[in-house]
Amino acid sequence: MPLCLCSASASDSDQVPEEPKTFPSKNTEGIRHRVSSIARRSLLCFCRRRWPAPHRYHSDLSAFHDAEGVSVDFTTSKNTSTRSAPKNFTFTELYIATSGFSDKEILGAGGFGRVYRGILPSDGTTVAVKCLSGNDNRLEKSFAAELIAVASLRHRNLVRLRGWCNHDDHLLLVYDYMPNLSLDRHLFASPPLAWERRWRVVTGLAAALFYLHEQLDTQIIHRDVKASNVMLDSGYNARLGDFGLARWIEHGDAELPPGKATRSVSSGDYRFRMTETSKIGGTMGYLPPENFQRRVTATAKSDVFSFGVVVLEMASGRRAVDLAYTDDKIFMLDWVRRLADDGELLAAADRMLAEGSYPLSEMQRLLHLGLLCSLHDPHSRPTMKWVMEMLVGETIGDLPTLPSFRFQPLYLSFSTTTSTTATVTVTSSSSTTNYFSSFGSTIFYTAEEESTGSRRKATPLPTVDTPREISYKEIMEITDNFSKSRMVAELDFGTGYQGYFENRFHVLVKRLGMKTCPALRARFADELSNVGHLRHRHLVQLRGWCTERGEMLVVYDYPSGGVLSRRLFDSRSPSANAAVLSWRQRYRIVKALAFAVLYLHEEWEEQVIHRSITSSAIFLDPDISPRLGCFALAEFLSRNDHGHHHTTNTSSARGIFGYMSPEYLESGEATTAGDVYSFGVVVLEIVSGRSAVDLRHPEGLLVRRAWKMEARRRPAEEMVDSRLEGRFENKEVERLVRLAMECTRSEAERRPSMRQIASILDGKDELLGMMKHKREAREEWEAKNASALALVRRMKALGIH
Repeated sequence: MPLCLCSASASDSDQVPEEPKTFPSKNTEGIRHRVSSIARRSLLCFCRRRWPAPHRYHSDLSAFHDAEGVSVDFTTSKNTSTRSAPKNFTFTELYIATSGFSDKEILGAGGFGRVYRGILPSDGTTVAVKCLSGNDNRLEKSFAAELIAVASLRHRNLVRLRGWCNHDDHLLLVYDYMPNLSLDRHLFASPPLAWERRWRVVTGLAAALFYLHEQLDTQIIHRDVKASNVMLDSGYNARLGDFGLARWIEHGDAELPPGKATRSVSSGDYRFRMTETSKIGGTMGYLPPENFQRRVTATAKSDVFSFGVVVLEMASGRRAVDLAYTDDKIFMLDWVRRLADDGELLAAADRMLAEGSYPLSEMQRLLHLGLLCSLHDPHSRPTMKWVMEMLVGETIGDLPTLPSFRFQPLYLSFSTTTSTTATVTVTSSSSTTNYFSSFGSTIFYTAEEESTGSRRKATPLPTVDTPREISYKEIMEITDNFSKSRMVAELDFGTGYQGYFENRFHVLVKRLGMKTCPALRARFADELSNVGHLRHRHLVQLRGWCTERGEMLVVYDYPSGGVLSRRLFDSRSPSANAAVLSWRQRYRIVKALAFAVLYLHEEWEEQVIHRSITSSAIFLDPDISPRLGCFALAEFLSRNDHGHHHTTNTSSARGIFGYMSPEYLESGEATTAGDVYSFGVVVLEIVSGRSAVDLRHPEGLLVRRAWKMEARRRPAEEMVDSRLEGRFENKEVERLVRLAMECTRSEAERRPSMRQIASILDGKDELLGMMKHKREAREEWEAKNASALALVRRMKALGIH
């Protein structure tokens, strides 16, 4: 099979000597100079891929000592405040940080212990130290659950774990310090929390739960979503914390009978799987009614209920449970339901908010959404993905009609017994349980099955699984001495080998070439310090690295389904054994990839511009679920308190030819719009089964072929891979082709955002209708893509195919 340039690193400007660059966008000489420079780099990379230098792994190991080692410290990076990995603190460090756990540093307290404000002596960073004191085995299990769950989570709306400490009977967790403390301290106090901030908190909390439920390898159920567990950073952005009751299940396990759930390596410690849990977890007022039934397992819909109650608190300014009210208003949810039945839903609005300080339509929408999420029947509640669409989607329509609550059971029946005590009665299928609370205060009771009183054996604390340095000897064992039989594919700036790490993890070892190139070695260190902190079910996961003998080796979890480019293009060869990807598989790949890029652009702690979204950077799990990798060119942009990003300009285009946007080729500025363009090219590849660059065809570029078909108003079905033999959904084909054309518009400002793209792939075709732009004339399109077209002509003239 002829080698296509789309799988070569065609414009890696650091692999060859740079020339002075002056590229005015409208200067013909500048364009010719750029095209010539890119062509030379492309030819050099092509020749290296086509005729690689002979390997010398066995004969001359001393050759690996010529390059200086790469210094990689996984606890620090360019921005230590946001990227440091969780670590094991000493008790002395935390004792000094909190001034000896002084009462003056207490931020809050609860049944678990206390939270202290601390200043780390090592770097002066302010942190929050959660101290779980006592010998109760339940506290130990809560500590272990929180440590396992939070250590591997990275999202801008989750409180980030900095580390932990286990000292005698003290179990300590160290978190980022939230200067505005918890939501309940602002929501139920004076002056009232501004409406704009309330809306931002709701959308942030929804994003956090969507991430936990649907964007990780294992679904995490928080089980204790409430106002006091929602922290506020300096910009009043929501950060969900306190994962002590968290449990997880494999995606799809919620529908399986008890005892039939699957297990995988990604599940972590099985003690915290939902199927291994028999206890009720949560807080009265937020706890969903089905969780009062014995032998009922919590699901994602349990968190949705708790989220709905928090939303109603945000709109009404009332606590979920407040004994200061009369009996019929003690449970806020039942009170709001009655107002909805009476057609007076807006009467539940927070009276502390000044008239005119919020749009009535938004208040109505928030109250309506809160009631939908807190419906009695868990199957009737929406998913957090749907909630996100309703809160931040581009096409916000009418919400589903609320049912009548008149004939539905109350959240809880409540009866006053004396002037000082009250009884809450919970009726289940097997028993009736009474909970007591002092009158005049708010119930914050954590529901849990009664302890037998017998002391259990202490639960061993878990090992936090973080990327680590791997020895060269281990690498040689994994790759069988870099055997050709273990070689998987040529990746960005290197070669991939597969094998098994610690005899249990199937991994991909990425071996970077050009080991003496300083820029590439710096890029290698950046890739390690950044990628190790990304957590998403559709991103590759870092296991470790090796820099011995001058090598640059990165070890990832290996998605054993292979590389997408091979599955798309190699199967065209008569000798190929891989089955042709079905249309359903292709559509799922596009959809999953969109959510991975959305996470990078909008949902991680910082904004990530990938700069190398290609079909050869996408790996497939055995079930053909995609994972985006190859972060060597990625730019990590820090956010400020308001979510804005500090931009960067590299002054030179670095990426894979055929996937780079016109404006990026000209300016070298990394933007989200450039990633959207690359995503659009990959969509065209997936639909057509043709590579982004194929000089055997007249157009050379797949984007140009698609543009010509659009200009001639040819039907979208003509783009579909002929090997599918008509087995595809016409509506989905039209959606993907139209979306790809919008993503690859020559003008960056006309391209959709990744959030819009995700909505379109979920079926919001009306968004595509709103994006209809005037078709570019041939002369206009060719002028804006002059650099790419000139490079194609030059390569053809040189006989490259």
